[in-house]
Amino acid sequence: MNTTADVFLESLRKNPACPHVVIAWGEEEFFKKAVGQAFRQRAFAPDAEPAVWNFQKDFELEALREAINSVPFFGGGNWVVIEDPRMLGEKEKKERKPAGKGRKKTATPLEQFTELLKDVPEYSYVYCLCTKLDKRQSFYKTMSREAAVVECAPVRAYQLQPWLRSQAEAYGARFAPDAMNLIQEYVSAAETVPLLFLQQEIAKIALYAGDRKIWQKEDVARMFSQLPEISGFALGNAVEERKLDKVLTLLKEERTTSGSEGITGIVSRLFASLRRLLQVKELMAKGARQDAIASTLKIHPYAVKLAMQHSNYFTNESLQTCMVGLAQLMGESRQGGRSWSRLEEVLVTLVGKNRTSRQTFITFLL
Repeated sequence: MNTTADVFLESLRKNPACPHVVIAWGEEEFFKKAVGQAFRQRAFAPDAEPAVWNFQKDFELEALREAINSVPFFGGGNWVVIEDPRMLGEKEKKERKPAGKGRKKTATPLEQFTELLKDVPEYSYVYCLCTKLDKRQSFYKTMSREAAVVECAPVRAYQLQPWLRSQAEAYGARFAPDAMNLIQEYVSAAETVPLLFLQQEIAKIALYAGDRKIWQKEDVARMFSQLPEISGFALGNAVEERKLDKVLTLLKEERTTSGSEGITGIVSRLFASLRRLLQVKELMAKGARQDAIASTLKIHPYAVKLAMQHSNYFTNESLQTCMVGLAQLMGESRQGGRSWSRLEEVLVTLVGKNRTSRQTFITFLL
């Protein structure tokens, strides 16, 4: 059975039957953790104490065989966790001819591993986690028939609302619309949403809000503003809003707190923000409306609304020039060139509204 994490979790809640083998693959650690917890809770009674076996990357197949097939003394069962088995990353060899007449071919480690998971006894439950899984491999095809293969794919910002609702419901609460919009705005520039990170911050919001069950924008801002990642978001916003004084202030703070190692993340965030503005401007020029832009760029409509407003502050040429400047900055900084001072110059050129802006910039730094 091939499925996604959310569908698998829902089926575990509704279906009394429990698989004996679950293969969870993908890059989203939040889902892999959630699938593992739900699988174990369904596999064993609350008071059961199964024998726990853990295997990582390189391990002896005989040791795994023993863990799966050992009969527990007290009937609690076996809970076997396998993390990133190295054999799954190896290229599958083509079928080999027997070494000699009458001899049988020797099974590869991957073939042996597959056979082990095909024949798990009723007292054992196996949870296998891996980041990548080749769908062309015989392992994937076999396990899709014999076990539950669960894809744990990253979540994009425009897909986040259902997850946010479910997290709030776990505390008997809900996000006000503007609070949810603010979270989505925070993560809108990221390629994927860091769910484990968000889950931790939502727990803090629940603790801070106490008995209040409608979480407001101010609750989100108060909690998230304490995080270093949010300062990069604030800088991107200041650039988009073309607020020079705020840009200079935030740059100075970033330079002090982040040091030379922090500039890569800041530049990546700014580049993504400017690229989004440029994409929005180009679509607007073709007559696209907010909903169409959101659908095309896979961005939440609220973030598109802000981008449409901010894009009017810049020309296509100014955005392109700034993006080229940021790219050159990163290349030069890797070779020992200027970093923060060069970033300040690039942003002042974009954000500054007149020629006196550079003098303001120089005075501010002094």
